[in-house]
Amino acid sequence: MNGYSRWPVFLFSSAVFAGAFLLFLVQPMVAKRILPWFGGGPGVWMVCLMFYQTTLFAGYLYAHGLVRFLKPRFQLATHACVLLLALLLMPVLPSDVWRPDPSSDPSLGIVVLLLFNVFAPFFALAATGPLLQAWFAQGYPGRSPYALYAVSNLGSFVALFLFPAVMEPFFSLDAGAGVWSSGFWAAAVLILASGFWALKVESASSGSSMEGELEVRPKPGAIGVLLWILLSACAVILLMAITNLLCLDVASIPFLWVLPLGLYLLSFILCFGSEAAYRRSIWLTLALVSLFCQYTLPTLVPDSSGVAEMIRSIFLQIPLLGLILFSLCMLLHGELYRLRPAASSLTSFYLAVSGGGALGGIFVGAVAVRIFNDYHEVTTGYFLALLLLLFLFMREPGSWISLAGPRWRVVVMAVGVILLCAYSLKVSTREPPGLLHKERSFFGVVRVADWDSKDDRDDRRVIRHGTTIHGVQLLSEDFRKVPTSYYGVVTGVGMVMGQRSPDVPFRMGVLGLGAGTMAAYGRESDTFRFYEIDPVVIEMSSAGGFFTYLQESAAEIEIVPGDARLSLQRELELSGSQDFDLLVVDAFSSDSIPMHLLTQEAMELYAQHIKPRGLLAFHVSNRFFDLEPIVYRLARETGLATLSIKNARAGLRRGSASWWVFLSPSNMRINSLRAFVESRKRMMGVRSEGKLVVRDSPESFYSDSPLWTDDYSSLLAILFRFR
Repeated sequence: MNGYSRWPVFLFSSAVFAGAFLLFLVQPMVAKRILPWFGGGPGVWMVCLMFYQTTLFAGYLYAHGLVRFLKPRFQLATHACVLLLALLLMPVLPSDVWRPDPSSDPSLGIVVLLLFNVFAPFFALAATGPLLQAWFAQGYPGRSPYALYAVSNLGSFVALFLFPAVMEPFFSLDAGAGVWSSGFWAAAVLILASGFWALKVESASSGSSMEGELEVRPKPGAIGVLLWILLSACAVILLMAITNLLCLDVASIPFLWVLPLGLYLLSFILCFGSEAAYRRSIWLTLALVSLFCQYTLPTLVPDSSGVAEMIRSIFLQIPLLGLILFSLCMLLHGELYRLRPAASSLTSFYLAVSGGGALGGIFVGAVAVRIFNDYHEVTTGYFLALLLLLFLFMREPGSWISLAGPRWRVVVMAVGVILLCAYSLKVSTREPPGLLHKERSFFGVVRVADWDSKDDRDDRRVIRHGTTIHGVQLLSEDFRKVPTSYYGVVTGVGMVMGQRSPDVPFRMGVLGLGAGTMAAYGRESDTFRFYEIDPVVIEMSSAGGFFTYLQESAAEIEIVPGDARLSLQRELELSGSQDFDLLVVDAFSSDSIPMHLLTQEAMELYAQHIKPRGLLAFHVSNRFFDLEPIVYRLARETGLATLSIKNARAGLRRGSASWWVFLSPSNMRINSLRAFVESRKRMMGVRSEGKLVVRDSPESFYSDSPLWTDDYSSLLAILFRFR
């Protein structure tokens, strides 16, 4: 096999590229389909990644078994059957029959759903990469098959960014699934053609095998195999932990899913595609500098300064966390490539790498949420990476800190790493003063803390979900029942509550409980029904918790656990409309926007649950997204009248700066609200100038905004866009 034509190499490369492309294109596609069914938070993507990493290991194990125990022709026949089975189980997207019960365990539900809908095609494609490389190595023993691994990661990389850039904006999910299924057929043809070529080459050169390969490397011992596993596991821990962090601070959207995953794959491409790309000193310096910026810079400036706010802003955190992930993955994957075995042990190597990835995925996706009360897997990933790298550098004879060299260098470096890890742990576990309770669930980390003020009347208790305040209650006996923050009397929703007739019972639904602040408006004849997906938040706000709004409200309080939209749909099917006078949708303030609550289907569901003269209230205050045009576009498609109310900060007891959009089937109801707010503005006089804005924007304002549906939505198009 010393002479060969170029087209078989192109055939193998095309098959490997196609398999990897489809493998990583289906990941965000399926995750986006099921995201609305499980609350729309980043935990959904974490469980999906855990499942994908585990299935990848299963595929690599299958490929390793085929190569080790079966002759090539039986390998091809077996894999052809697996591909055929996957084709028969199309389509890959789960149907609506898989929608879960609103109160069911989300992690288990996601795993079961993926197992029945995605496992077969994902398993078949996962096994394709190592199989094709093994077949290539058998046919071309003089060439390293590891270049095909770089091709595989290139295909994955292209697919990841194609989804948010092309598939998501221009294709519905169902249309994208159809394209994917067609691509699977084409990939199957390429894979089988490559297998047949490998059989033909084997028959023509019966004496050749991988034993005569050009690259001769020592067989790995137990420590070598353990390092393959640990290096791979550490990289996946970093990938998933940093992805989770980004999605919690912005939104659980495909763009922020694929950005870290793309950087992770790019490090694979560079390290396995060219040895020149990996330079220890460069990537180690970048990693240490970026870690210093993340942990040390915020402590060098006052918390209240504008510089501190800029350092902590997502505009800086996205590139900074991306640089940390990429530099550490370059180090981990660069060392992994240095430890690669000869081609004869290729499938064993990939099996260990995928096994490490599965362990890392299980740790972040299933273990960390149960053993940590915060997102400590980020710091854990940093520790493990630095300790692994220190060990590798020390055991290499030519290294600057080799054990064979001067011992003082080893001691200095070891002490430096330990001090860095200790300092990082101290910074990452630092809590604000007044912390009363912290608890983590599938949906995030909830903190309750007391904040002291110079004025005792403003001492308050705050519930924070991630980086966003989700409710505030004043501790003073005189003001404990006063609605605060986004729900104060001068906010849009406060205006609506002030417009109520005093003797008419009022029925209200609220999507998002928080501290239960809206209950402060309750009267004896009223009924307030709260929908809350996070059981931790319910526990914090109910009797025996840390807030008293619900217990002290005069209204009848009802709490519905589980995803709000699924609960509303089930209620509509079982008992009909809830006939709300007001339905408040408050799930869009900063952290992790659940897009399934802001689609045409969701809007139609809300409209069925309000009275003919009822109101829908959307809280659209947000640091990163301009959601007002999206709501207006949905209102136009649903035939609802609209009004936007925006107020400036008026003090904690009157209301924080907030932005509300109100919708109603009745134009008269919207006109009545407009007149009421305008009368309040006149009463405020000069003080209202610029502090209270009421508007009903023209169609030109939102005509170019996309219409979000369950099958189509894209936050990337409106990221950081404000009018």
